[in-house]
Amino acid sequence: MRYIVATDGSEASLKAARFLVQHPGPGPDDEVFVVFVFPLPDDLESYAEMVSLPTQASDERVVEMAKPILARTVEVLAGLESCIDEVVLVGTPAKEIVEFATNMRVQLIVAGTRGRSGTKELYLGSVSSALTHRAPCSVLIVR
Repeated sequence: MRYIVATDGSEASLKAARFLVQHPGPGPDDEVFVVFVFPLPDDLESYAEMVSLPTQASDERVVEMAKPILARTVEVLAGLESCIDEVVLVGTPAKEIVEFATNMRVQLIVAGTRGRSGTKELYLGSVSSALTHRAPCSVLIVR
C-alpha cells in the first residue's frame, strides 16, 4: 500500500504523522511519501513583476525551506518499518498533492488540520478540505 503524509511543518501536520505511527498502518512492504509543497499563488503571472517566485522543487530557496520540515516529519515516522520517501513539490498544495497521489496510485493521504472555520477558511482556503473533495483515494484528516 502507498501512503502520503502531507506536511507543512505545522504542529497539525506532525500530529497527523504521529497518528499514522501510533495506529495500525504502514508495514514493511508499504511505501510512505512525506510530501511538502512549497505554496505558490494560483495566479502566478500576477506576481511575476513584483517578486521572483521559485517554480521548481530544485530551486535553492525551496530546498532550504523543505529540508527541516521534511526532517522533522521523517523523524516522527522513524518507528515505521516502511520505505519512506521525501517529496518536494511546488504549486498549490491541495492540487499538487492530489496530482501526486493520482500519479503514484496512493491509497491513503494523511493530513492534519488547523481547525480554521468560517471567514478564515473562506478567504484562506483549507488544504484538508480540498483534499477530501478532490483526492482519488481515501483521506484521513487528523485533528
